Amino acid sequence: MQRVLYLYCLSGFISLGYQVTWFRIFVDWFGSTNLTFALVISNFVGGLGCGALLSDRICRLLSQHIGIKDKLRLYGLLELFVGISALLTVAAELLPADLWGSFPYRLSDGIWVQAVPYQIAQVTLAMLCVLVPCLFMGVTFPLLCDVFRTASGRTGARFPSTLYAWNTLGACAGILACQFVLILWVGHQPTFWLMASMNILLGSYFLVRGRAPATDSSAHVAGATEPEREETASQLSSDSVLIACAVLSGLLAGALQGDMFKRIGFIIVLSPGAMMSFISFWAVLGIFLASSIVRGAPWLRLWHIKLAYVLAACYYGVVWRYGDELTYLLSHRPATGEAHHFPVSLAQLFVYCGIFVLPSYLLTALLFPYVCNRLQSRGRHLGRVYGLNTVAFCIGLLVFTLVAPSANIFYSLKLFLAVLASLTVGLVCLSESRPLRAWQPLGVAGLLGIAGLFTPRTFDAEFFTPSMWPHVTSPEGLRSDAAHTTYVLTLPDHNKKLFFGRLSMSGTSRESQQYMRLMAHFPLLAHPHPRRALLICFGVGNTASAIAAHESIQQIDAIDLVENVFRTAPEFWSYHGNVHLDPRLLMINDDGRNFLNLSHESYDLITSEPPPPMAGGVYRLYSKQFYEQVLAHLTPEGLMTHWLPWAQMPPVAAELVTRTFIEVFPHSLLLRGAGSHLILVGSRSPIDLRRIAARFHESERVQADLRRLGIWDAPGLLESVISTGEALRDQLGPGRVLSDQHNNLEHMFYDPLVVSSLPGRVSPTDRR
Repeated sequence: MQRVLYLYCLSGFISLGYQVTWFRIFVDWFGSTNLTFALVISNFVGGLGCGALLSDRICRLLSQHIGIKDKLRLYGLLELFVGISALLTVAAELLPADLWGSFPYRLSDGIWVQAVPYQIAQVTLAMLCVLVPCLFMGVTFPLLCDVFRTASGRTGARFPSTLYAWNTLGACAGILACQFVLILWVGHQPTFWLMASMNILLGSYFLVRGRAPATDSSAHVAGATEPEREETASQLSSDSVLIACAVLSGLLAGALQGDMFKRIGFIIVLSPGAMMSFISFWAVLGIFLASSIVRGAPWLRLWHIKLAYVLAACYYGVVWRYGDELTYLLSHRPATGEAHHFPVSLAQLFVYCGIFVLPSYLLTALLFPYVCNRLQSRGRHLGRVYGLNTVAFCIGLLVFTLVAPSANIFYSLKLFLAVLASLTVGLVCLSESRPLRAWQPLGVAGLLGIAGLFTPRTFDAEFFTPSMWPHVTSPEGLRSDAAHTTYVLTLPDHNKKLFFGRLSMSGTSRESQQYMRLMAHFPLLAHPHPRRALLICFGVGNTASAIAAHESIQQIDAIDLVENVFRTAPEFWSYHGNVHLDPRLLMINDDGRNFLNLSHESYDLITSEPPPPMAGGVYRLYSKQFYEQVLAHLTPEGLMTHWLPWAQMPPVAAELVTRTFIEVFPHSLLLRGAGSHLILVGSRSPIDLRRIAARFHESERVQADLRRLGIWDAPGLLESVISTGEALRDQLGPGRVLSDQHNNLEHMFYDPLVVSSLPGRVSPTDRR
């Protein structure tokens, strides 16, 4: 039995390794979108649930048609199937990016969105790559529990919680090893190959060795403890109550994990990519500890777990209420007098996620292994209960990842607390001494329905600290697309800001106007006759407005990952001159890199202004492969401009991005946009600064726009040049560059107390 536990621990390591690498691979395929997250999670968890529900049937079919009677050899065959079917992901990567066309979009109310056939193709591909191997994974837990269902003593009766604990222990290790070691040092594609190879070796071992223990149909009663034997004999509880507990446990666990991703991401304004891995780690660790407690506490009964649920609900409400104070305590440095900033390190983020996640998950995760042990002691096959638990998990996760947040983040966060209370009440009403009554699930469903209908859907300023702008001014244009809740605030100085949750994503201040408009005017004046421009990240329309001021421009393709950014454009019409109504502008809702993968067009200007690279998923817009994609889409004299938020990045991150950029572009410049907002300019051809002087007075519209920025002549514009690519190469020297496979930008954190020296004439004390 011990070898099974050890190797099933390895299986858990591999399973979560797959999930971590699928996240990275799917981002490369489909872009860093909310759909990507939903595709991986729903197919991963849904596959486990479907496999568990079909476990008994699949095992019988395999045994009949292949002739394998030894159940451990059958387990080995299933692990082999997991490893082989996982290679579908490798095969899918060979498909051309433009398989569904170079412009798979349809026009919807003025915005180009992904066409339905294209979305169906994405979902189908994801299902093949994730659902199939996960379906085989889902068969394994009920099968192994069935193998040792009739083991003697307490071993058989409490084997499910033991097996669950070992598997989740491996899963914890898999998350950390893959996210923070293997992917960083090996790359996500080699890591995926490694996981598949280990899976095939694991399956081959059991397929060859096998040797499942002999079974005895009456052993489950003889092997139970005295209290368990008495309860089994008298049938004091019904299976229906335990199955209801399993469903309730799965529903709450999935909803809790979905809510944690949203809630912690809301509190931490610039959510780094490591946050998702940390939440998963602490959640899985909570499941491991809960399984271990159930395994070692034969005295545990349902009323103990009811109390644990009540404590979990209270704890989660309190830690959410004081979430901001907690970030302040973890990051406060009274000796410096500096403003609160969180997080500034992986350690801070790790501890914060642990405080938020571990106690809640530990207390609520006690229920499912308890249910499995109880059913195991009665000799029941666990496929049905494990499958229902996992499918319920998937439903809860999707509700609080996609459905509830589509109203807005305020509704979703408040709704979850009501759901947590409703499910806790539902569990308290269950009793193992009485069969499940029809009114009990109906009552819980009624409570959930009331919560869904009567939870307020309006903007809630109480979600912000008193020092934040929502307590000073009312929001406008509140919208949500499940991934982001967007709104606009008009500040007392009459400038407007576009917010994503708590994050000020873009604005109309003079400083913002200056660097965003320079990202367009400088390269377009340096080009002899620009006609086509691509804008990655539309924001509030400042850069698009500057591009539109150039009369020679015939088409502007604006890409933004968040559709509601385009929907909000009318709120800023007085600043961008109604650029959203310009017939030359195509507003395309997609990931910037995904669009470049699909498109065959060439542009005279490509400008990119994504969030700082420490935000989750944004690292892909600061890599060598991205810059090479851009270079391939530039005309011979085309230019790229890229925002470099120097003061919002640790020095090593800013240097890595700059070194990567100047390695790809043969000719480059570094500009001062405004304060510490720098702009990288790149081209395959020499950048002729004399052309700026020659073309400066060609367009009255361009001159008028530049005068708004305090630039009255060509020398004034050329003063923004800080350094050339050659000087930057000498200053930075040789070193590592960022690639898709080796990119750790999202693991780097900006610390306001660490002052980075800026190149050239820019003052190191400038701040955004």
